[in-house]
Amino acid sequence: LAKHITRTRGCRISWITPLGLPVVQPYVKQSEIDFDLWSGSNTPKEEWVAALTRAARRIERQYRSTSSFSSRDSLVGLPPPNPVKQRNAFPPNFIHSLDSCHMMLTALHCLREGIMFASVHDCFWTHAASVDALNRVSAQSAELQYHSLPFTRMRKGLRVLHLK
Repeated sequence: LAKHITRTRGCRISWITPLGLPVVQPYVKQSEIDFDLWSGSNTPKEEWVAALTRAARRIERQYRSTSSFSSRDSLVGLPPPNPVKQRNAFPPNFIHSLDSCHMMLTALHCLREGIMFASVHDCFWTHAASVDALNRVSAQSAELQYHSLPFTRMRKGLRVLHLK
């Protein structure tokens, strides 16, 4: 499905998280740039800045003159999506979006119950006296989130959008 969306339809993969946040993968095709920099040279800093500025202007001109943007894509001002990066990044990005929703639900429930909560990525912490309460809240949040079958909903949504 991801391959069809990016390669055949020319669209970026996008979805809406269980908490309603729209996600659009940003991976686009980038044109190759002929650009020589001598990393070990005695080139003055001003010449490096000038070379980088020229390269940036060349990229800007290329993007402005390109008319191959997909009209089916909501991000018309960007270059076409990179199908390989779109396809390869979709599974982990989708799972990370679900993890972040679980963290947010858990944090909100902890706030409501007065439980101290800290998190980095998908690791949750609290004071030792609140561990059992955090475990309960985390399990309830996961049950609430996955009761709505996010994988099935995402698959159906992608099919409706892209397999017309």
